[in-house]
Amino acid sequence: MNNVSVVNYKDCFSCRSCFLSCPKNAIEMIENEEGFFYPKVTEDKCIDCGICVKKCPSLNKVERENFEQYGLAVVAKDKNVLLKSSSGAASSIIANKIVTDGGVVFGSAYDDNLFVQHIACKDFSELERIKGSKYVESFTGDTFKEAKEYLENGLKVLYTGSPCQIAGLKKYLGKDYENLYTLDLICHGVPSRKLFSKYLGWLGNRNNGKIIYYGFRDKDVGGWSCGGKIKTKTKTKIVEGACDPYYATFLRGETYRESCYSCPFANTNRISDITIGDYWGVKKNHPEIPSENGVSCIIINSKKGLNLFNATKSSFNCYETKIENIVEKNLNLSKPVQRPFVRSSIYLDIDRIDERIYFKKYKRKNFVGYRIHRILSRMFPMNLKNRIKAILGRKR
Repeated sequence: MNNVSVVNYKDCFSCRSCFLSCPKNAIEMIENEEGFFYPKVTEDKCIDCGICVKKCPSLNKVERENFEQYGLAVVAKDKNVLLKSSSGAASSIIANKIVTDGGVVFGSAYDDNLFVQHIACKDFSELERIKGSKYVESFTGDTFKEAKEYLENGLKVLYTGSPCQIAGLKKYLGKDYENLYTLDLICHGVPSRKLFSKYLGWLGNRNNGKIIYYGFRDKDVGGWSCGGKIKTKTKTKIVEGACDPYYATFLRGETYRESCYSCPFANTNRISDITIGDYWGVKKNHPEIPSENGVSCIIINSKKGLNLFNATKSSFNCYETKIENIVEKNLNLSKPVQRPFVRSSIYLDIDRIDERIYFKKYKRKNFVGYRIHRILSRMFPMNLKNRIKAILGRKR
C-alpha cells in the first residue's frame, strides 16, 4: 500500500496536500465524529503511484533554510491599525505590503455563518476579513492550488497560517518560488469547526439571537488580552476568555486536534520565512516598550523573510530581542501542549449531551478569582502596575 492510508490519524494535519495532489481523485477528506477532517483513500481508484505519500508533510520533513534567525519586538506606528489587530499588527502590515505590490495574501476568514476558511485577498477590503485571531481549525480548501496558479503567473503570494499548513503548502508545491512568502503563527492547537458551531448555537440561544460576529481578541473590550466580543442583531456582549466554556477549554488545551499534542513544529526550527505571535511577558525584558495596546514578536527565519520585513520596517517601532525571551512565555515554541486527560471525553460528549448541559459541564468552575483580577486590572492603568512591580522588585 503506497498511499496516505499509512498515516496515523494522530499525525495528520488535514493540510489537504494529498487530496489536491492525487492524479486519480482517489482521496476524499472525510469529517470524523469530532469534526476534524482526515483523508480516506478509495482503494479501487488508487494506482499506488505514491504521489500522496511524497506530498505528505507528516511523512516527509520540510527542511528549513540555513539562516541565522533573530528576534524582534514590533508595534505598529499607526494606532488605528494597531487597535484592529490582536497584538502589534505585524501580520496586517506585512500583508498590506504584498497587496500594495499587486500580490495576493492567503489567510483565515469567517464566512457569513462564521465558518473559518482560508481565502485569497487581492485588495485591502478583503484583507480586513483575515484580521484578528480565530481559535478554530481553518479549512484550507483549494487555496494551495490557487496559490500555485498565482505563483506561476508571476504574482507575489503571501500565505499565512499555522506551521503545519505552511508545511503542507510547501510539500504540495514541491519547489521553491522566489515570489512566494510564508508567514506562520505561533500556534497552540486547533479545536474543530463542529465544536465551534455547537458553541455558537449555544451562545445564540443564550442571547436570543443568531451570533453574527465573534471576536476572540477585541481590544475595545479586553485590551491586549483574551477578552472577546459577540454580536447578535440586537445586542453586543463581552466574552471573558477564562470563564467561557469554549474559550477556556481552548486556553487549557483540552479541545485540540490530536496531531497538535505531538506537533513537530512546536519549536524554533520554523520552516516559514517569518514567524509571528504575541510577545507575552515583553515587559520583563523590555520595560521600555509601550505594551498597553499590544506587541508582536517576530522571528525572521530566512533571507526572503528578512527582505520582506525590511520592506515594511518603517511602519513599526522595532526593538531587537533574544529568541529565548520570546520562547519564555510562548511555550509552543519549545514543546507541544501536553494532552490533558479530559481530551479523551470532551469530544465523546459533543453529540450525546444537550448543548446546555455540555457547555455547563466544561465551563471553568473556579472563575471568581479571575473576575476579581479582571476588575482590579481595569481599575489600575498598566504604567501604574509596572511602577508598583518595579518598587516591590527593588525592595527584595
